[in-house]
Amino acid sequence: MPARGAILGEACAPACRRTMPAAPSKMPRKAPARKAPARKRAASGSRWNDEIQSRQDLNVSKRVALIRAAGRAFRANGFHITSLDEVAALLNITKPTLYYYVSSKADLLYQCHRYALDLGEVAFVYGRGGATGLERLQRTLMRYMELMTHDFAAYSVLSDLNDLPDVQKRAIQDRRRDFDTRFRGLVNEGIADGSIRECNPMLAVAWFMGSVNMIHRWYQEGGTLAGGQVAAAYTDFITRGIAAPDRLVT
Repeated sequence: MPARGAILGEACAPACRRTMPAAPSKMPRKAPARKAPARKRAASGSRWNDEIQSRQDLNVSKRVALIRAAGRAFRANGFHITSLDEVAALLNITKPTLYYYVSSKADLLYQCHRYALDLGEVAFVYGRGGATGLERLQRTLMRYMELMTHDFAAYSVLSDLNDLPDVQKRAIQDRRRDFDTRFRGLVNEGIADGSIRECNPMLAVAWFMGSVNMIHRWYQEGGTLAGGQVAAAYTDFITRGIAAPDRLVT
């Protein structure tokens, strides 16, 4: 049986709460800072991720700027005469900073070659949107020349591989052979679907890529022809050389 006091205590609790005087007031406390809602905290996390991504983008942008500056210097003065100090001066950076991105002048030239081939990869992806072999070839070549002339300084020194170490030279040669094979594949697709006339794909690719790869010999940035105009004209010339007669627009 519960103690009498306990029962009395339970019974009087409501009345006690009604009649008990209020506790003496205390000094007001500063309200604690409100926690950010879950949505806002998630947004903060997103901003942090965006910051990390922006740093990655910035690193890529610096590498591209370095390649473009090197291309301008190599083209103006020649690879052998140009020093890394001159390249660094073009970017207003120190030579030790430059070594964060490349290990030597030959490595910088290698990065120029790689970058030009990366532009080719972008062009091949764009070319997939064509409905026929001819259209895929046209789109690929057009996009490649547009990119090439846009980043002309980086591309304009790529005619000679002899200044590269053997390992890097073979790596670039392997990628070039892969490009050649893929261009032949586009020509074969066009022959198969009737959009390209019968021809020797090896000779066709050697002809039009030999022409495309010589653009750097005469093209001038800021000259009378924009890169897009050059790309359109060359694509038209190539089309008229290999397209099936019924695919030509007069």
